[in-house]
Amino acid sequence: GKLNLIKNMIMDKAQHRIERFGFKKTTMDELSRDCGISKKTIYLHFKDKEDLLKSLILRESQAFLQRVFAEVQTIADPLEKLTALINVAVQNFNQDNFITGILKEDEIFAAFVKRKYHAIIDQEIIAKIAQIIKDGKTRGVFREVNETVVAYAGFRLFQAFTYAKTGPLEPEVDYTPELVDFLVQAIIKPQSR
Repeated sequence: GKLNLIKNMIMDKAQHRIERFGFKKTTMDELSRDCGISKKTIYLHFKDKEDLLKSLILRESQAFLQRVFAEVQTIADPLEKLTALINVAVQNFNQDNFITGILKEDEIFAAFVKRKYHAIIDQEIIAKIAQIIKDGKTRGVFREVNETVVAYAGFRLFQAFTYAKTGPLEPEVDYTPELVDFLVQAIIKPQSR
């Protein structure tokens, strides 16, 4: 309804400001000006600035996941699906300035990393990857692996290749093919000669 419209408008304006100036420099005063509403109205929807950011990250992360999984849901073959999922996730990730920016602005992210909501997103992603692997096992494409453990490992590797990069990798090189190859080789069932 109308309340949701206002809430989303506040988040849209906040997102725009955060993308341009960063979270720390974004103030509730500026937001109330941007939105043309009083600060009191903003506080009806969000407890404080952190709460606003949390809601915004949650909204954008879910939109991101929907985009990524929507692109691969029509692929029937589990191997193709998993390969496409990694490729699509990396592509979308590199294009999504907001999510990427938030994840790279370490101190903010660190504040949320330990909160429950972040675990919820991770669990959702891991469960979806596990489902693809389980399907691949059923069809005899993937080895008998623990799909949850493998999904978790795959997700952590994806993070290591994107925003959690700590190694001395060339920043402008796309390592997605190596990542895909590594994961696929780990779980594909060897063809009996």
